[in-house]
Amino acid sequence: MNVMRAGGGHGSHSPVGDDIIEAMTRETAEARGLPNEAFTDPAFLALERKHLFARAWVFAGPLSDAPDPGDVTCVDVAGRPLFMATGRDGATRVYHNVCPHRGARLVVEDRKNAAALTCPYHGWTFGLDGGLRTRPHYHGPLEHDREGSGAERDGLFEVRSAVWHDWVFVNIDGEAPPFEEYMAPAMKEYERWNLEGFRRARYRPFTFHANWKLAVENFCDNYHVFMVHPALHDMQAPRDRFGMRPDGVHMFNNYVIGGEGRGLTLDPAGPMLPDVAGLPEDLGKTSPFCNLFPNATMALFPSNVEFFLFEPVAVDETVMHVWFYFAEEAADTPEHRAARDKVVDEWTLLNAEDSGICRRLQEGRSCDAYDGGRFAPYWDAGTPHFHRRVAEAIRGTGAFAR
Repeated sequence: MNVMRAGGGHGSHSPVGDDIIEAMTRETAEARGLPNEAFTDPAFLALERKHLFARAWVFAGPLSDAPDPGDVTCVDVAGRPLFMATGRDGATRVYHNVCPHRGARLVVEDRKNAAALTCPYHGWTFGLDGGLRTRPHYHGPLEHDREGSGAERDGLFEVRSAVWHDWVFVNIDGEAPPFEEYMAPAMKEYERWNLEGFRRARYRPFTFHANWKLAVENFCDNYHVFMVHPALHDMQAPRDRFGMRPDGVHMFNNYVIGGEGRGLTLDPAGPMLPDVAGLPEDLGKTSPFCNLFPNATMALFPSNVEFFLFEPVAVDETVMHVWFYFAEEAADTPEHRAARDKVVDEWTLLNAEDSGICRRLQEGRSCDAYDGGRFAPYWDAGTPHFHRRVAEAIRGTGAFAR
């Protein structure tokens, strides 16, 4: 795959070349998106893993996976094995899952109450703060570490990380803008929502036979609701349904809830959930959602929040991980179990409806005639914006210039 010409220039035949970027910057009705190979060629996915997911702030996992000192949780970011560890100081840090001595994987299963981590190959032991504790026989048989041996430089490889509510993000290359700057549009967008008032209660994965970008685009697409999601269509007021609104590298949208219920169905007689504490009155009938570039999304309702990670498993396979959050007083109470089940069931149905569409999107990228799309100005401004951010991240330009 010719991504860049010798000398650093971006080739005219590159899937992220200057001509592709130019087509993405046109008015929406005239714009074109990424070429088919960006969705079908494993080499392009390899570029994304190497460059895009390294340069961006990427969601790694919920902080609630490692809430207590001694908790260690394995995570994977675009094929990179990492782990989160909460130290005795209460800080949660993220590390590359590798021993710095000879490169053995250090953690193979989640741990509770761990005081330290010991490599099974040569017994090097590390604290959860990343520091090297012991190196048995380092200087020869029965000659263990001694003072001044340089152990302080041989600790774990820490990954730059930041926490927003229950969500841990990482920046692999360590050179992205400050997290607060990167996430500023989302922090502003949801500053009136009491996100701290939601507590995680459920998790469920879903598999799509489509490229991860197509799955993200489908999540962001409000246009297909009337064709694909009849229950959701009934729940929304059609005139209050909008196209994606880019802000920074991210995208935002919302719709007005048109009836009583949790947000996905008209079911006023069904089990109900309490709204989150402190919700402003004018937000009580709105449901915002977003793409946190590159591969995380979020959907907010007055009574629940869903947080999504679209994991690229293969060029044509994506696992959508979903964490379900409910208002604090309803997250684990027996009297709200039926309502929580209903929310999960509704999303399961919604994703089943999306599954076939995403497969068709993937199949369509094998058609040579398709040249990046024809976009509807009202609905589709987000798609070329998203594609351009992908291309810029791979190129190391625009918002991802260093």
